[in-house]
Amino acid sequence: MYKEIIKPSIILFLVCAVITGALAYVAAVTKPIIAENDKLAKQEAMAEVLPEAKSFSDPVSFEALEKEGFPVTGTIKNIYVAPDCGFVVEVTTKGYGGEVNMMVGIGNDKTVKGVKLTSHNETPGLGAKAANPEFVEQYLGPIPEGGFVVVKGASKSDSEIEAVSGATISSRAVTKGVTEAVNLIDYIIDEDAAATLNTLAGGN
Repeated sequence: MYKEIIKPSIILFLVCAVITGALAYVAAVTKPIIAENDKLAKQEAMAEVLPEAKSFSDPVSFEALEKEGFPVTGTIKNIYVAPDCGFVVEVTTKGYGGEVNMMVGIGNDKTVKGVKLTSHNETPGLGAKAANPEFVEQYLGPIPEGGFVVVKGASKSDSEIEAVSGATISSRAVTKGVTEAVNLIDYIIDEDAAATLNTLAGGN
């Protein structure tokens, strides 16, 4: 009885305990490494969309912005302040394949400096083209009156964004993210709310 049932059960329990312990150890060791890699990836993306910046503040979260009365929606995740240069807004929208995460760099002169998709699950060869430079570069330059609008076919003005062929949903998702970022920076600059934002970011 002992050899047939109890002994194998004990052995199985010990094996499971060892494996569980090993997995927990690996997770504990790799967690800070993964976090540091994510942080570095974000810093690289911020430097790419706002190349004039020499440094960035700590992130100011959606919750902190909402609490202080900033006009934010759930699309906004974080905002980073680049002293004397501008802002980087981290946004998440819903595309065809799921979440579309991006960074939008906007200068103090209300000029979109850069847009970068940091992660997405859009369809390869279709919606994934929304991450290509030729698409996101359409947003660069002074913020147009009335914001951006997605159109099918060639754009006829700075406010029109030519959709990726066969991927209107993805195109609109990116445009929504850029628009939300632009609206937030418009408010910060027009309402002279930079001082409040700097306080939230840990500045003086």
